[in-house]
Amino acid sequence: MSYQPSKRGKQLIKEARIKKIEQARKDRIKEKGWIEPGWDVEEIFLKEASKILEPHPDWDNVESYAVSLSTWRRFKEGKRINCTNFQVFCQVLNLNWEEIKENEADTNKDLSEAPPLARFYGRIQELAELQQHIITQNCRLVTVYGMGGVGKSALVRHLVERNEIANRYDFVIWLPLQSAPPFSETLIKLVQCLSRCKQETGNCEQETGNIEQIMQHLHRQRCLIVLDGWEEIIDNHSEDYTNYNLFVERVAKEFHKSCLLLLSRRRPKNIEILEGQFVYSKRLGGLTYKDAQEFLKAEGLSGTDSEIEELSRRYNNPWILRRIVGSITSVFGGDISNFMTLSIFVDEVTTDFLDGQFQALSQAEINLIYWVAIRRNTALWNQLLQDSRQLLTDSHLLQTLNDLINRHSLLDKNIEEIPVVYILDPVILKYSTKRFIFKTCEQIKQVFTTGVINGSELFITHNFITEYPKDEELNQEQIRRIVKPIQQALLAQFRSQQHLETELNKVISLLESQGYTSKNISHLLSACE
Repeated sequence: MSYQPSKRGKQLIKEARIKKIEQARKDRIKEKGWIEPGWDVEEIFLKEASKILEPHPDWDNVESYAVSLSTWRRFKEGKRINCTNFQVFCQVLNLNWEEIKENEADTNKDLSEAPPLARFYGRIQELAELQQHIITQNCRLVTVYGMGGVGKSALVRHLVERNEIANRYDFVIWLPLQSAPPFSETLIKLVQCLSRCKQETGNCEQETGNIEQIMQHLHRQRCLIVLDGWEEIIDNHSEDYTNYNLFVERVAKEFHKSCLLLLSRRRPKNIEILEGQFVYSKRLGGLTYKDAQEFLKAEGLSGTDSEIEELSRRYNNPWILRRIVGSITSVFGGDISNFMTLSIFVDEVTTDFLDGQFQALSQAEINLIYWVAIRRNTALWNQLLQDSRQLLTDSHLLQTLNDLINRHSLLDKNIEEIPVVYILDPVILKYSTKRFIFKTCEQIKQVFTTGVINGSELFITHNFITEYPKDEELNQEQIRRIVKPIQQALLAQFRSQQHLETELNKVISLLESQGYTSKNISHLLSACE
């Protein structure tokens, strides 16, 4: 028989070990006056355990002990070991082994690779919806998707801790897919968990697994399996991708009382096809204003009600909001008044984070985000048709809009306006504008250097100042937020306005009639005046 510590037991082991090491150091210094180099602190535990296991030998003068260092390491890492050694190690640490070992319910719940439980705000409606589809409607396949940082893992982590969920299933297993593990590796982990078999014991029935084995377990027992990071599998168009999808399709189509929960930054197209009575997809958006305000107040920020409300409207992505809270606490001591005088704040770490989101987009999707950003969150369908006419057909525009809204969750729509207005989250609007300015400057500089234009440059495909319909207030904002920053970035390189104007005129002569080139360069020349 073998035991392993529960989650709480692991923490108690860690604390007891640290306490014993500290005491041993004090005793060593008291006895010898110093700690000699090379002193192996782990020998303390091996020696004391050996004295319990075999009391007679003189364990103070031996080279090996009654229990191995590797067994001790497995114990302190929370892995399964022989029950006798488990009890002895607990005795060495002055712990009650019965309180440390995991019980049967713990054995059938493998959340060792799940994110830790953290403070959680709001999402009451989302939790209720997921619980209803899993328990009441017996969904076999549930997908929770949304942009990175929105809180998918945190939401589902709290979901599986609910008694209604935990008591329903014989097994609860959480596996991360962020490193896109081979399908065979995921299968082996599932077989081991569902067979109550841990790899480190060496008692596994077999070293391989197949889909049929997993499906037999799902038929015989109620299992809840969470696969976190499904977007990594979507991006892997290999045999592994095919096998993962075959597994998902079988889970969705075959009759059983188990549930597979997929967490993804994007809505998988193949799963969208399967949606129906037993397959459900939930898009997770940003925090509501009320939930964001609850989060801000719980974090100890101070400010007027109107300031807290405005801050919650600017930042609703939990990951980004935590960074904002950290900055306000660090710089302003938690007082948001001075921070609110700044424009939307996007630091380097947030920029890198959003760069990762954009890497999954097609060029058409990125271009469409730029068109919405240029129109400063006032874009209508007919205006986007006009802006994109050089690159996208009507049907392509429709599909791209749909993907950005429903698959990537990076674009939204204001349905309170008639007609519908397409909008970006304030942080994404700020990031997209900065990205557009940077990319445009790089492309113009490249043309200055090579004298070659390939036709897909942003200053050709995107009008810096929109003309349809004529909107003087919007045009002034476009000059201030797009034209001027591009002109100033170029001027910073040339340091001579005359030199810059000469180079810009060369660009017009290279490609005067294509796209928005002439108009955009003219806008930049006007900004030089």
